[in-house]
Amino acid sequence: MLTSRAGRIAAVVSLVGYPLLIFAYWLLYPAYGKSGATAILHATDGHVTRTEAADIFAFAGAFLAVPASLVLMTLFVQHRSRIGWLGGLLSAVGWIAIVGALMLDVFAVEIARNSGPTPANIHLYHDLLTSPLTITLDVIATLHVLGGMMIGIGLIRTRLAGLTAGVVATVAPVLHLASNVAGVLWLDEATWIALAVVYAGVARTILTSDTAAAPPQTAPTARVGAEAR
Repeated sequence: MLTSRAGRIAAVVSLVGYPLLIFAYWLLYPAYGKSGATAILHATDGHVTRTEAADIFAFAGAFLAVPASLVLMTLFVQHRSRIGWLGGLLSAVGWIAIVGALMLDVFAVEIARNSGPTPANIHLYHDLLTSPLTITLDVIATLHVLGGMMIGIGLIRTRLAGLTAGVVATVAPVLHLASNVAGVLWLDEATWIALAVVYAGVARTILTSDTAAAPPQTAPTARVGAEAR
């Protein structure tokens, strides 16, 4: 992935793009900080278009987060950071689960577009929120928080983006989770901007590093070069 110019550009786009897309999702999402079927459906009702726009950013961000995690895993393999590599793996798994969990937003939009948050619909949505599948997806989704912390530790150890950037990447997932649960939007948004800045530093390393250069010459090519000299 990192051995060609196109691959490096794709890596940079995924690394910097996904936190910005998630930033846009939370900024638009009308049910931010809400919990429970009643609160979510009432927040979505009347804001269907806004929720749909938010979901577009959310799905795009979650999809980009997976290749971004794979890019980080590749870098950590090159720099022999096991904890960073494992963090990338957990992060990828967590974001895949988030894609599934986001389908609940789609259900909420459909309910709001049709008959709205009636008692029957609220009961139905509550059943979806508390179903074993949803609970399982939510548990797996939290791996992106643990994985993000481990990625930060890997960045600290490898200095891929500097010590300060590594510390920010380690703390950001915890602040995101805490602010999300508490409904503190400005703090949550700040963590995604900070993460985008950190990964911009990693992206710069990818674009300038010799390890991402073209693969070494094959033996016949090397011999021809030697003979020419």
